[in-house]
Formats: sequence, C-alpha cells, structure tokens
Amino acid sequence: MGPVTRHTWQVPSLSAFGWLQFERLCASVLRLEAGTPETAWEGDADRHRGFVSREPLVVNGRTLPAPVIVRCLWLSGGHGARRRRLKRSGQALEPRIASAGSLLTFVNATPEELDDSEVQFHLGMLHEGVEHVVFGEAELMAAIERHPALRLDLPSALSVGDPRARLDADALERSTLDLDAALALAPVFVPTEAYARSLATLRRHAFAVLTGPPEMGKTAIARMLGLALLSDGWEVHECMRPEELFRLATPTRPQLFIADDAFGSTEYRPDAADHWARELDRALRLTDTHHWLVWTSRPAPLHAGLRRIHRERGGERFPDPAAVHVDAAELSPPEKTLILYRHACAAELTPAQRRLVYEHGEAIVAHPHFTPERIRRFVSGRLRRLPGDVDVAAAVDAELGEPTQAMATSYAALADEHRELLLAMLDSPPGPVAERDLAAALRRHAGHGLSRAPVDLVDRLTDHFVRVLR
Repeated sequence: MGPVTRHTWQVPSLSAFGWLQFERLCASVLRLEAGTPETAWEGDADRHRGFVSREPLVVNGRTLPAPVIVRCLWLSGGHGARRRRLKRSGQALEPRIASAGSLLTFVNATPEELDDSEVQFHLGMLHEGVEHVVFGEAELMAAIERHPALRLDLPSALSVGDPRARLDADALERSTLDLDAALALAPVFVPTEAYARSLATLRRHAFAVLTGPPEMGKTAIARMLGLALLSDGWEVHECMRPEELFRLATPTRPQLFIADDAFGSTEYRPDAADHWARELDRALRLTDTHHWLVWTSRPAPLHAGLRRIHRERGGERFPDPAAVHVDAAELSPPEKTLILYRHACAAELTPAQRRLVYEHGEAIVAHPHFTPERIRRFVSGRLRRLPGDVDVAAAVDAELGEPTQAMATSYAALADEHRELLLAMLDSPPGPVAERDLAAALRRHAGHGLSRAPVDLVDRLTDHFVRVLR
C-alpha cells in the first residue's frame, strides 16, 4: 500500500439524493447495464446492501468474472465518519474477497476521494487477483447521461449536475412546457408510487389520468415526466384546451401532451375537464407509443368521456377507466420523509434549521395536512424565520394547517353555488350525509335557489375541494 494522501472530504452532488434514492439509482444502473432485476438486492444502503451474482456481469462494456460480489455503499457525514464507514465495509468484505471472481462497488464518492490510496485499500481495490470495478460519482453521472430510461424511471437524477445541459435543444425549441417550473421541481421531486404508476400506464396505454386533491403533486408528476422525456428528444406541450393538442400533434416526432385542469392550481376550471371529456375520442386517436397524453382531472369526466366513446364506437378498443386512472391522493410515510428531506436539502438550511427538521420530522410527516406544496412553503419560508425559542410544533401545525395562496385563489374563483355547497356541508351533521339532508342544508345557504341537484354540484368540486369516499 502506497503513501496516504490526506485531504478534506467534499460532499458530492449525489449525496443530496439520500441513501434511499441512491440505492434506487444503483439498482437502476445495474438493471440497465447488466439486466439484473432489482429483486436481487438485499438490505439497504444505509447499512449493508448487496448480493452475490453466480453469473458473470457485463457492466459498462466490461465482463466481470463470477462470482461477483456487488455492493451499494452510502457514505455520509464528514471526513472521519466516511473513513470509518469505509473501514468497516472493508473489514466485513475481507473474509469473502479471496473467493470472489470480481467485486463491483457503487459508492457516492468523487474522483478525488477515490484517488486516495487509503480509500482504495478500504474499498477492496488492492486485493491481488480480484478485479474491482467502482461506480463512484463520475461513473454514476455518466450512466445518468447515457440511459434515457434511467432518467425517466428516476427523474430526480435530473437534479444531479446541470439538467438544462441534458435537454434536447431542438425539441425544447418546439415545446410549450413551462421549463422554469419543471426545472424548479427537479431538486425536490420524489418519484412516488403515483409517478411509477403513471409511467407504467403511459407505456401500456399512452394515456393516463391523474386525480387527487390539489397540492399532492399531479402537475409535478406530469412536468417531471416531461422534463425526463425532453432529455430524450421528446417535445412536451402543456395544453389548456384540446384544440391546442390537435394543432400541435405531429406524427413524425415523439410528443408528450399535458392536459391540466388548472396549471399550478391558480384557478379552478371545472368546465375545462368537461371540454376535454367531449374531445377525448379524437384526442385518444392521436396517442401511440410515441405520443402520450397525461390528463389531470376529476374522475367523473374521465368516466363520462370513455362511456361516450364506448357507446358511440363500441367495436373499437379504448382503455377501461380503471386501467388509465392513477390516484395521486395518498403518500406513504417513506415518500413524505423523502419529500421533506429533498426540500430541506434544496433550501440550504443552517445547521440549527436542519436540526429542527430532524427533531420534528416525525411530527411533520405525520401531520394530517401534509402536502408537498405546504412542505415547500414551510421549509423555504417560515422555517427560515423561526426564532430560537419558538414552539416549533405549533409553528408546523399553523403552517401546514393553513391553505396555500393557490387554494385561496381557487376558492375565490368558485361560482356562488359551489361556495354555498361548501358552507352547506359544514352546516350538515358529522358523518355520512344523505343527499336530501345536504339539499336541505343547501337551501338554507343558497341565495338564488338550486340550479342543479346537489350531487352534480359535488361532482364539480370532487378532488379539488371535496373528496368522495365510497
């Protein structure tokens, strides 16, 4: 072993991923490079994650002889903590390394760190006769660049490095995607289960409908799909009306169309969903493997539009509503934790502010009004202004319990009868309410009588202001 070079550890850009997304990145790279299923991995990168392949693996053009010891090594903390982690990992590997044909290590380390001879020793690179391939930050960055499928499956990888440099200039020139809004999402976006279902649905049907209450990330999912596809030469268009889709559709170029009822929830336009439903037949005829349509809408217009298609063209194949419907309403605790972590990293908080997030993270994640947008507002706004002696729990409750400006704007844009319906619901007994009881409450608040049945009014508010439980 040669002389040890001492230097200060720098936090690589991949470290902003956190260990959970880092292990997803490594698994995706190995799946794309060697065809290894993600189910082969065991453990987690925060402790020990890896497996042994009894077959040779071809990685980045190199064939690694079997048996191949594969490991995913997450380094965090300062210089001392990272060294200790490397040493423990090397010691754990020692009994097995002599019988290995080769060793493959994924690690969030920079080229400068990997040049350190002591680091090489602890990584297992100096064992004679054992071929060792290391995917550090440089190699993982290169994999992100060469695999469009990786960027699409894991769009948070777009936040590593300069995402603008990856975008196809010609496709971008023709696109109408709100690029600034999409780029602002990249450092904080978490590919949730709803994102994965949306992508799988588009790959199968070329059409997906995202539903759910505001602030849960429907538009974010659509825009991050668009940003990832832009890096692979697709045009991306945000369409307020079906006529825009029909005008922009080009058979010879791959295109993603995003039909959003209310971009950014700055207004509430229930009539837009009805318009899209009426034109759904024509829109779906333009979709194929290279022309995708994402529609964020209430479920009722989707069902109405597809019922009309089946009624008028029953002999033709169109997707069943259940096959293309993706509910973005639910976030799992791990997903909420990652969302909080990503926002905290992107906000460049002070050590004291990061400590507050760490100490109160469990309560923040468990808050009943947790939404990605409210977390963004809290982390980038109020958290930065909190004095040292403040009651953080009360501040969190106050922040997450308050509607965002977008919600207030949407409420102000409601017609009188819709606002009267919301008041009537507050004036109804708790628990399930029969339609006749809701109608009676509505009559007490309706200033000009009822223009339509309460059930029709509820349908117009479903998902954005009201959630219907069946």
